Amino acid sequence: MIDTHCHLDIIEEQGQNIDISLQKSAAAGVKKLVQIGINYESSVLSKNISLKHSSEDLDIYYTIGCHPAYKEGFPERDEIINLIESNLDDRKFVGIGEIGLDYFHEKDSMPAQKEILNTLLEVARKEKMPIIIHSRDAAEDTYQALKKWNGEVHGVIHCFTYDYEFAKKFADLGFFISFSGIVAFKNASDIHDAARKLPLDSIMIETDAPFLSPPPFRGKRNDSSNLVYILEKIFSLRDEPNSTIETAIFENSLKFINRKRR
Repeated sequence: MIDTHCHLDIIEEQGQNIDISLQKSAAAGVKKLVQIGINYESSVLSKNISLKHSSEDLDIYYTIGCHPAYKEGFPERDEIINLIESNLDDRKFVGIGEIGLDYFHEKDSMPAQKEILNTLLEVARKEKMPIIIHSRDAAEDTYQALKKWNGEVHGVIHCFTYDYEFAKKFADLGFFISFSGIVAFKNASDIHDAARKLPLDSIMIETDAPFLSPPPFRGKRNDSSNLVYILEKIFSLRDEPNSTIETAIFENSLKFINRKRR
């Protein structure tokens, strides 16, 4: 398994030892994970975590991003872009993100969010880097922002929380759809429908640790070892053999971390 989205730096902030978390994850069958940057400081930390904590058992990749809910990070735009450009040759640097639109936490900053998203989409197009999209309560605006770059940018819609219709629209733009522990929540019927109907070559999985633990650990601190429960939920929703689903998701995730289009 590959955890395509987690926050080891926040796990550490919350008092859990990174190495212990990684040992648990490797024992559960996680082979690789992607440590996500959300602003300049965390993006620098993400690279350092990749350098310090990767091992033969679990390889760690990283991203550089500007989370839309951290509007105080928007003035760091130039520093973030410089950080992206200075790490383009690092094979462990696998994407720009997370970036996107968040109207749940920061609706009052919509214009600034759209501006920084468009700026970083232009960087992604220029440098041919995948993007990691955060979208909350902003499905249509996110779709319209990405549609403008149809065929020129690619990546993943992380922690997907919309319905199948939007999942299909994003997938048709060439984006992976990544399901977090929310897909295993009992009442997440729209997300279940999306995970059931999407083509297998569109799907990835993630934990978004330390957030969004799947049942039976809902409400507790998450880590990458819980990825297995997300995968098992996907198994239960689809008709293909479990081995076919697992192989496809793993191969999709490899394409993503190897910077290849879907």
